[in-house]
Amino acid sequence: MLKWILILVLSVFATLTQAGTAYSQSQCDSIKKQREAIRSQFRSGYSTKEGEHLTARDKALFTLLANHCSKPKKSSSVSSIASTRTSNSNWLLNQNVSNMSLHSDSYKDAAKLDAWSKFYKLPKRCRKKGMESADFVWCSEYRGKQKDLFEAQWQGRP
Repeated sequence: MLKWILILVLSVFATLTQAGTAYSQSQCDSIKKQREAIRSQFRSGYSTKEGEHLTARDKALFTLLANHCSKPKKSSSVSSIASTRTSNSNWLLNQNVSNMSLHSDSYKDAAKLDAWSKFYKLPKRCRKKGMESADFVWCSEYRGKQKDLFEAQWQGRP
């Protein structure tokens, strides 16, 4: 038991001392394979001591993966673009769009899609933030009825 505690402490200490360095893809793949092997051992029978050891090793490997393998390396241009996006993300959401059309992938035909966007007007009740489930159901049914009306008109057009 003391041996396992020592191994765990050493692995955690080694993890903390190397916390900022990224592992190569092959090292990360090796750690993932080790975790998969531990998971398969979890599914098969094991003793209490083995279970404790497997749990400790799985946690240590998880920590290694989190500290060294989950962070993709970014180039300076990509990181500057990402920081610009996060700082301006709310700006775009708060912009008013004057001639916004309804996006829908309901129709493949461009003319029919354009006619549908002009026909269907989303009710104010359906544009609320934090909509109740009853409103959501009503909006869904309303859209279905409007689509049926549109289809009838589209079929009867010259």
